[in-house]
Amino acid sequence: WSHPPIAAILRTKMVMKFPSLESVTAKLKDQAADANGATVAVAASCCVGGTIVLGLLVGHIRGNKSAAANNDADTACTEKQAVATKQQQGESGTAMENLTHYILTHHRSLVVTVFGLPMSCLWDAALSVRAKYIRHTRSAPQKHAQRVAAVVEQVRQPRPEGQPLCTARPGWQSISLSYRTYKSKWRGIDMNSLIDILRVDTEEGVIVVEPLVTMGQITHALLPLGYTLPIVPEMDDLTVGGLVSGTGIESSSHVRGLFHEGCLEFELCLADGRVVRATADNEYSDLFHGVPWSYGTLAFVLSVTIRIVPCKQYVRVEYQPFHSQADAIDCFRRASGDSALIGPAPGPHDADDSAAAAAAAAPQSVVDEEEEKKEDGGMVAASSTGGGAGAQQQQQRPAIPTFVEGLVYSKTEAVIMTADFCDAADAPRAQRNILSRWYKPWFYIHVRDMLSQVKQGESVVEYIPLRDYYHRHTRSLFWEMEMMIPIGNHPVFRYLLGWLMPPKVSFLKLSQTEYTRKLTERTHVAQDFLVPTDRMGEVLDVCDDEYDGIYPLWLCPHVHRPMPGSLLRDPPRPDVNGDQMYVDIGVYGLPKCVHEGREEEYDMRKSMRAVEKEIQKVDGFS
Repeated sequence: WSHPPIAAILRTKMVMKFPSLESVTAKLKDQAADANGATVAVAASCCVGGTIVLGLLVGHIRGNKSAAANNDADTACTEKQAVATKQQQGESGTAMENLTHYILTHHRSLVVTVFGLPMSCLWDAALSVRAKYIRHTRSAPQKHAQRVAAVVEQVRQPRPEGQPLCTARPGWQSISLSYRTYKSKWRGIDMNSLIDILRVDTEEGVIVVEPLVTMGQITHALLPLGYTLPIVPEMDDLTVGGLVSGTGIESSSHVRGLFHEGCLEFELCLADGRVVRATADNEYSDLFHGVPWSYGTLAFVLSVTIRIVPCKQYVRVEYQPFHSQADAIDCFRRASGDSALIGPAPGPHDADDSAAAAAAAAPQSVVDEEEEKKEDGGMVAASSTGGGAGAQQQQQRPAIPTFVEGLVYSKTEAVIMTADFCDAADAPRAQRNILSRWYKPWFYIHVRDMLSQVKQGESVVEYIPLRDYYHRHTRSLFWEMEMMIPIGNHPVFRYLLGWLMPPKVSFLKLSQTEYTRKLTERTHVAQDFLVPTDRMGEVLDVCDDEYDGIYPLWLCPHVHRPMPGSLLRDPPRPDVNGDQMYVDIGVYGLPKCVHEGREEEYDMRKSMRAVEKEIQKVDGFS
């Protein structure tokens, strides 16, 4: 590499102009093209990590020695000698800062490997031990009232007029790559103790959780019982509070809608300190409908009661590769049940849960029969309480998979995935893919290989454990880990360190320097756009142009329903049930010009405004 040598950094006090982080990581990835390169990179990361620790330790010792020297100089040295001593300290401090800044900027992937991965592993282990303790002692329900009282006391404390309230959770702890700097000027309310599952009731079909409970905690608790949430967003560290106050979507959203649509009750703390329980039909129904998408502006969420539904141990996943955008979109829309193509869903959507329960409890022979019909392209009769022509039309509606997802790899290449629950006994061992094993390739890479291994018109079937399927994008943070650890998917790295993946987003942000933080804000795209499926082709083309070829793109369908009292607009072209199929287009990554070291050519503001203009034009939102 053509970076200045370490010795030069130690001798200089000048401010260095660093090349882009992406150009450095690209070189690292090229050097790790073979197994020897990966081994050298891992070994080098250990050396770099040791250098940082040793440097900080030496700096601390020197600082202590220098302080002692200053005390002696006050009585034994002249003023001129004391000034010379301080100058020497400043040079040493600057050299150490330059060294640390250089390593964190140019070798960040190595620092993440050495420090971020072990720290994340220890953090997960600590939370796991704590969860087991809570589960065995059942102390969480008794402590919830005490925690709520502490929040209320903070909210009721006097504050300057007009000063907003927010959670005191540090910005670096959020799952987002942004820092939430606005919190430094607001009154922070400490809610970090609200991290427990309070109750699981399979007879009533609900789970009650505090707002900082994560998706990982919930799946660990529910799946052994044979239950799951209607919507399980794929990242382990996503919290219930964030998914309620913002939004959550997953590959079952084409039937279930958004995450908050599975919530039955919110326990809320208002700005005056009152604690209320809001449901869809009580006196606080306006709050119940208004809290989703409000981003914490209406109330603090203290607990959430969520519907749970039966599930099975495995999912049967079918991968269908396409080399034509039009064909991929048509398959995606039909699989998601787009009423504009295959007719409206039978009956009201409140029957979805009973249908899911019946499917999960159905004898496997019935499930197999329906699977055969789907494989043969046949139609499955849908039950309907209506009659006449409407009922005859509904009977022609094909069976809809439980899960639908798409990954787009270029303007013409995509893989559409459909999946259904499956018992372990019906999952052939030869076709099982245990994604959670540490040495497995990243999921999006595994899916991308289908484009070259499978012809268009054909498909591949795998059986994946349900929890592995839910968190299939966790280890690679979708595809963002390639930017952080370019060799992370190399077989040698996966076998040696894959069990530590992924690092926590919080620790990733802590490893940023001011330079890399500003570079990320200026060039890194992390956006989700929800648009009607009949206009998704137009938006995909605009994203390709404006984001300079960021791929892969994530496609996730969701049924958009009228939501009175929320910030969302009603479906512009609803079917007879009042619904319209939308798709979440997830754009995560760096434009091509940034990857090539030409970040000055990319204008984030211009691109975002152009895409937002198109989103509004097609009746979408973000």
